Amino acid sequence: MSAQIELRELPGDFGAVEVLGVTPEVAILGDEIRSTLRTALARSAVLCLRQPEALGDDGLRSIAQIFGRIKDPIGITEDGGTLRYSEERQVVDAGFVLTEELRAELGDLSFGGLDAQRPGLFETFHTDDSYTEQPAATTVLHARELPRGGGGPTWFLDMRVAYRTLDRALRGRILGLRALNRYNNGGAFPPRLSAEGPFEALVDVSHPIVRAHPMTGSPALYIDLDRATSIDGMEEAEGRVLLSFLQEHAEQKAPRYAHRWRDHDVLVWDNAAVQHRGSGDFPVGEPRLFWRYMIEGPVPQSYRGEDEAAPD
Repeated sequence: MSAQIELRELPGDFGAVEVLGVTPEVAILGDEIRSTLRTALARSAVLCLRQPEALGDDGLRSIAQIFGRIKDPIGITEDGGTLRYSEERQVVDAGFVLTEELRAELGDLSFGGLDAQRPGLFETFHTDDSYTEQPAATTVLHARELPRGGGGPTWFLDMRVAYRTLDRALRGRILGLRALNRYNNGGAFPPRLSAEGPFEALVDVSHPIVRAHPMTGSPALYIDLDRATSIDGMEEAEGRVLLSFLQEHAEQKAPRYAHRWRDHDVLVWDNAAVQHRGSGDFPVGEPRLFWRYMIEGPVPQSYRGEDEAAPD
């Protein structure tokens, strides 16, 4: 390898990997590093690329592009048009405090989440971009500013293990089922709150509940109760009961990884393999600011069954 990088598995049964030596200068050196890191991500699902200093936009883009083409967040609307639902580089302000004045100004606008004061915190397990036809394959999140205590961990669930630990009959039952997802799911799974606002104009999308990984073909549960409304072809209440059961099973049975942030970390995760959630374990008013890039992904494909792991 033309540059010296080091990959070290982090403690625990999850298998997340710490990566040392991948700076923006190293990121542009060639295909060998790109292949190594993409393979590591497909295997481990979460990588932490330690950085010696905060990155500028060009530096973060260089690292993000190791994992694929940066997504331009434009979706299709119900009337056949297009709608930009984010900038390419997103500023994730998890420490943003919603004052009474701002609340009155924003009116009914809601970003979801359960923290009434800090709407940028998402403290329920979910997967990014699931309300779009081609959800982001990978999320790249860079810590720009952290609270004094780090701000609490970002948690991950291994949804591959969540699928494998279902009993065989249920695995067979859910193969081929698809969940309807939309930006505002109308409070389908309380106490989760729905997002509201102009992005409700985006078209509803349907994704397989058991997804074949686009690189390995292996299966994983692919659900997001912040966006799901129902299961295609199933009575609404029955579908919601099943989705709730699958989510509860994942939170009880899947291995977890708690990423405890250090200054300047670049955390990379595979949205086809994991769910994640933030933590609000820091005082109101302290900053917790990130930059985020999402990497283009394909239309999710159904896993075919126990004897064939390839996607459709």
